[in-house]
Amino acid sequence: MAARDRQKTKALSFSERLTRRLALRRRKWTSGVWHIRQSHIFILPNRYGFYAGFLVLASFAMGYKVQNNFILLGVIFLFLVFMLSLIASVRNIQGLKIDVHIEPYYFAGQMHHIRLSLRKDQPAFNLKLSGPMGDMVLDLSKSATSLLVPVGKLPRGVHEVPPIKIETLFPFGIARAWSWLRPPGDMVVAPMPREQAIAAYPRGNPAMAQKAEQKRQQNNVADELGDLRDYADSDPPARIDWKRYAATRETMVRDHGLDAQGEMILRQPKGDLENSLSYLSGGLLVAERIGAPARMTLQGADYQVYDKPAREKAYYALART
Repeated sequence: MAARDRQKTKALSFSERLTRRLALRRRKWTSGVWHIRQSHIFILPNRYGFYAGFLVLASFAMGYKVQNNFILLGVIFLFLVFMLSLIASVRNIQGLKIDVHIEPYYFAGQMHHIRLSLRKDQPAFNLKLSGPMGDMVLDLSKSATSLLVPVGKLPRGVHEVPPIKIETLFPFGIARAWSWLRPPGDMVVAPMPREQAIAAYPRGNPAMAQKAEQKRQQNNVADELGDLRDYADSDPPARIDWKRYAATRETMVRDHGLDAQGEMILRQPKGDLENSLSYLSGGLLVAERIGAPARMTLQGADYQVYDKPAREKAYYALART
């Protein structure tokens, strides 16, 4: 799988490697919306641009030698087309505003994405995004777009978002203009979760459960019908909401009373580190699914997980261990 992923990644040219180093060293996108300015853009003629430049020079030499004004006028026209193409390429990217959304945490073993939202006061054409997993065509004909950008399957840990290049060949395809993006923030990749049946996790401390219930009610996140969730193979059939099934044909399970059993106790098992981290990660995922609080013990430290910020902190600890 890793070999196939490397094959998808296109090797950067010398100019791309040099401009990426210069861009990431000079300009830092720390927060908010990134606004591409003229100073952020690099431009070079491509292969066809070099052909056009050679044609201009050759035509000028021939026109000068034979003293033919019509040839010289043609040379001037070609030169203007070449220069206007360079200007139009820069203007096609200049003024682009980019916002990024990174999930609070990801899980190892999955393809990871970030969401980019792009907008511009005027429509832009012939744009593409180049990232670790290849090229993606951008449709900014309506001045705005939003898309998920794959960044690969990252291992457990905290990673920086890899640089992303936005490029255009507009309007004639004889010059390319590009700019480098380094979205701010880190990607927290938690261990691959290894889930078990709900009954396999010990419970305790009902007071903690009451606190979690109060939190959910304050945030209006409880289901109106009483903490309904999708049916899992490990659930007994007696807990299926048969009235809802008869009305909607949806197999749902009620979790009323689970929190009264107390918080879910997650202790780091002995043995292989990655397996123990996967067990804790799976336990947190199960607790989140049933809406139960959890207490996780990791390398002697306790994490009380009863809301979203605490859960993100626990996953961050698992990723950094």
